[in-house]
Amino acid sequence: MKTINRIWLPGAVFGAFLVTLLNRRDIYHDFLEHGRFVSESVFSYGIQIGAWVSSTFLLNRLINLFFWDGFIGRISDRRVPRLPKDVTAIVLFSIAALLIASTVFNKDTTKILAASGAVSIVIGLALRTIILDLFMGLAIHVDQPFKIGDWIMVHQNRVETHIIAEVIETNWRTIRLRTTKNNMVVVPNSKLGDTIVTNYMKPNPHFRLEVDFTLDFDVSSERATRVLTAGIRAACEHEGVLIDPEPEVRMKASTLEGMIYEIRYFILPKFISPNESMHLVNNTVLDHLMHSGIVPAHSKQEIFLSKREKRSLDASLDNDLYQLLTRTELFRSLDAKEFNSLLEKMTKRTLGEGEVLYQQEDIASSMFVCVEGLLISHVDGIDVGQVKAQTIRAGQHFGEGVFLGGQWRESTITSNTESILYEIQRNDFEPILAKYQNLEKYLELTHSKSNEEAIEAVENATEQAKSKPEKKKTTAINKVMRLWPKKRNPKQTFFPEMVPDNSESK
Repeated sequence: MKTINRIWLPGAVFGAFLVTLLNRRDIYHDFLEHGRFVSESVFSYGIQIGAWVSSTFLLNRLINLFFWDGFIGRISDRRVPRLPKDVTAIVLFSIAALLIASTVFNKDTTKILAASGAVSIVIGLALRTIILDLFMGLAIHVDQPFKIGDWIMVHQNRVETHIIAEVIETNWRTIRLRTTKNNMVVVPNSKLGDTIVTNYMKPNPHFRLEVDFTLDFDVSSERATRVLTAGIRAACEHEGVLIDPEPEVRMKASTLEGMIYEIRYFILPKFISPNESMHLVNNTVLDHLMHSGIVPAHSKQEIFLSKREKRSLDASLDNDLYQLLTRTELFRSLDAKEFNSLLEKMTKRTLGEGEVLYQQEDIASSMFVCVEGLLISHVDGIDVGQVKAQTIRAGQHFGEGVFLGGQWRESTITSNTESILYEIQRNDFEPILAKYQNLEKYLELTHSKSNEEAIEAVENATEQAKSKPEKKKTTAINKVMRLWPKKRNPKQTFFPEMVPDNSESK
């Protein structure tokens, strides 16, 4: 069998040439007799077929140029894939083939259409989902409910199964999404067209997230709002968590476990993912709660046979204040007697939002410890004005330069939220520093770190100011000179008294 398969083709070719060789005279006379008719038929049919094919080719090229690449390309703002162009070409050339059979060869196309209709029905039933995906993909490209890089939520039957992901690729059959777990989800266009889609980045490129915290009822709403606001504003220092629109804290609901506070904040997904932002906000807010002496509530089912142990601490009470301050690194090494003696001499300071504690270059005689709230430290740059240098949170101290030989305040301190501070005078703290050398080294370390952050902030602000084009101030002389013709001498000289000095005005 293998031998026959290898020799049948050359044997058939040899047989054909052998038959032609034996009947060559008869074949030659028949060719001369019918050659003219054959050539005329080939020429006539060829011209007509060429006209139909060339016109179809031109029409297909015009559709690709003006409809797909022009109209659809501008709407979708992306390059149109080859698939819809190929489908258009197949349809056009199929119609051209039917017209050629009807006009050139005078054939009845009814049977052909009937047969092709039956075939089309079979193919359509077999490929109905793919065809639906194609047309739904075209509708999505025209409507543009989202684009590559947008964060969307694909709604499912239950809230737990909703898909929150970033659009990484769109084509004519599927949409590819990248979830916050860094997994790829492929959604057919037909499925996406049947469900509700929330685009987090339209009409604005940022969107809002919510984080809930449940606190016990013995924590006052004012105090809880102050501490939670300080925590979320501190988290806004991270790139991607926005300070504008401003985050806010709302009392959401009252439950058996306690009061639920909802923290609303906005993120820019270009820099941070939703899951990462939630981790950052939870970490920062919990840190503020811990240093403020507030413990999040939890499910309770307890029977108290004696006085219940107090879980949350309040800075307005002396015993609670003692526990709050001894948690800080500044007072951790002091014994109880020394700390109680110092605590009696400390002064409580309460600041409202936006209130200035002291200005740069004020006379310094004390340092401060932040118990609750958030403060901002600003320093004056030579060419850039006030620059934000540092954020001071609950549990941190500042102004320690007075104990290291400084006589002037090195920055301006402003309260970003309502804050509670305790002031320590130099005369009261110097004996403790003389006894604990490690405490003095700790103050030197924190003071050096604060200075480095301030210097870095001023340098960054100066570089940004240099990178921006300087806007020249329009003076009265400049306004008058604009009325003159544009062609003027290369240089013009004015008296110094006529033109105000821009540097002085700045």
